Amino acid sequence: MTRSINRALATTLLLTVVSACSPESGHGHVSPAAVGCSGRVDTGRPLAGTSLRTFDLPDPPFSVMALPGGQLLVAALTVHTDLGDHGELAVLAVHGSGARPTRLVALPPPVGGGSGMALTHDGRLLLVAAETATAVVSVTKLQDGAHHPVVGILHDGELGQYDVAVSADDRYAFVADENSGGLSVFNLALALRNGFSAAGVAVGMIHLGRGAVGVAAAPGGSRVYVTTLGGYGPLGQLWVIDARRAEHRADRAAVIAHVRAGCQPTRVAVSPDGKTLWVSALQSNALLGYSTTVLERHPARALRAVVRVGSQPVGMLLLDHGRAAVIADSNRFSQMPGAAGKGSSSRISVVSTAAALNGHRAVVGYLPAGLFPRDLGYDPATREILIANYLSDTVELLHTPALP
Repeated sequence: MTRSINRALATTLLLTVVSACSPESGHGHVSPAAVGCSGRVDTGRPLAGTSLRTFDLPDPPFSVMALPGGQLLVAALTVHTDLGDHGELAVLAVHGSGARPTRLVALPPPVGGGSGMALTHDGRLLLVAAETATAVVSVTKLQDGAHHPVVGILHDGELGQYDVAVSADDRYAFVADENSGGLSVFNLALALRNGFSAAGVAVGMIHLGRGAVGVAAAPGGSRVYVTTLGGYGPLGQLWVIDARRAEHRADRAAVIAHVRAGCQPTRVAVSPDGKTLWVSALQSNALLGYSTTVLERHPARALRAVVRVGSQPVGMLLLDHGRAAVIADSNRFSQMPGAAGKGSSSRISVVSTAAALNGHRAVVGYLPAGLFPRDLGYDPATREILIANYLSDTVELLHTPALP
């Protein structure tokens, strides 16, 4: 979603959202046409026994993640000013029961407000998508407190760089461009070797559809998955990209398949075994599960599960080897100025993906969150879920509950 949300549009959406019946989950395939816009929710019961740590940030956090080593977290911030937005990284030290911000790192021009982040698989680099460009940050320098940890900027003239994924060999970066409606491909290895302005670093852009906001790479590296919002209504799409083709020539020839994915699909995640693709559909209030193999052969038959969760889900995290999903129910349009219910807290839904794929009720329950939880991370060192609350200007840390 664009950062400047039209207030009237948000209010209108609240009043006109359509309740549509669709299968909650089931064996076999579910027709994509059955996943319409919906006001229905299923939050389950409150889950007890999870300790909560919260700390304040100076500006809205879009995303948060743990850095290698288990001592530091990093949050991507958007700093709003009269002259426009710019990005910062907040480095947060976690010690025992406490957590404190250690410093702020300004992202250089032309980088805008911080959005999605990804670590290279070797843990050396942090990539931060930030509106007009994607910053590449040295993790070691970030951890050591260096004044200038940004080693370069990936920039191709496209707009709305929103989310980022890295190829399995760490050689390429894939960036979802919300405003340009496509996937930008960068040769990261070439940038590090010859400089970020070198010819060939910006491989090209695959034009997909309006509002490209989610991207994930398959565990084996052969596929990249992208979600496009398509505007308001049942116009969202899930796209399958051949990674090798995209790395050598980023154009529509790299598109293997695409399929309708509910109303406003936002985030996408791949199970560790690569067999199932999960998509959060904001205006459908749903988590959607797809078979990756069927998606390539018969896209219209690939949908395997539809799980109603809380209000307007955005961020998503797979846990327990993909057997459970944690969903950030943003409730974002109720948080906007002038909206009914403004200030009410949002929730984090916990879903058994195994139950969903087997046709059973899948929502286990919910966890607390602040205002507009936009993205989720996980700290394997502490087994805590990390929540970036965009409108609370906070990051929360929750101990992982007992999962089904």
